[in-house]
Amino acid sequence: MFRMGTVHLLRRTFVVMSHSSPIIAFSLGLAAITSLAGCTAPVAVPPSPSPTTTTAQPEPAPSLTPLPREPDATLLIRAIATAENGAKLSLGGMVHRSVSHEYPGTQTINTNVINDCGPNLTNGIFAADAWSFTRMQVTAIPPSGSTEVWPDDGRVGYRPSADNVYVSSRALIQADAATGDLLCVQDKFSVGAGKGAFFVGIPGDTIDLDNFNDLWTSHTWGFTAGAGVTLSDCSFEITSLGNEYGAPGAGWVEVVDATSCYIGASPERSIF
Repeated sequence: MFRMGTVHLLRRTFVVMSHSSPIIAFSLGLAAITSLAGCTAPVAVPPSPSPTTTTAQPEPAPSLTPLPREPDATLLIRAIATAENGAKLSLGGMVHRSVSHEYPGTQTINTNVINDCGPNLTNGIFAADAWSFTRMQVTAIPPSGSTEVWPDDGRVGYRPSADNVYVSSRALIQADAATGDLLCVQDKFSVGAGKGAFFVGIPGDTIDLDNFNDLWTSHTWGFTAGAGVTLSDCSFEITSLGNEYGAPGAGWVEVVDATSCYIGASPERSIF
């Protein structure tokens, strides 16, 4: 009886285990998967790139093209400058109609002249002495096919001379600050290619409204050559507006040779 019961009990136990075996196997399978997953090598993550230093690139040089003729142009001047090494520059100058010191568009010119002349000139002086300002824009462009580099000491000068008027400038056109004098009483020049402008201050030009804006004709306008530079192909064009405002005035002359390309009054009037 005992043996029979034991066998029966064992048989029941076997049956229960047999029915439970899929669950046990499934559990063992999960354990195995979990175990394998825990042993899987981590996925490699690429290292972050090292920080790099960004170097600022220089601004591209502005495109050098001839100045378009503007409606207020009174005089156009052209010449070729040649340095001793054969480098060439095509020079272009455009003189604009003079404007009153109080004209809104001239205020940057007023400021330029005052900055270059220090306390010697002020807006109060411009008003008291009825000043006008005449602007000349300039381009210096290497002609097509010119491959030589313009020398560092190859100066192109500009008229009017600061011996006769106050002259301020910007961009390409400069003054020799090393002399220690006020910039507005130094002759203006440039070296190499570029664009720029200079401004001539003329007192007494707005007193007589019948002759307003005519005193620019009392001066000369154009180019001169520094040491080692020669000028050629000089030409002048007076516009209809230039004729309307006094050009060519009485006594105007053209000065054209290897070192000069300018036009205007002779003798030139001095404001000093």
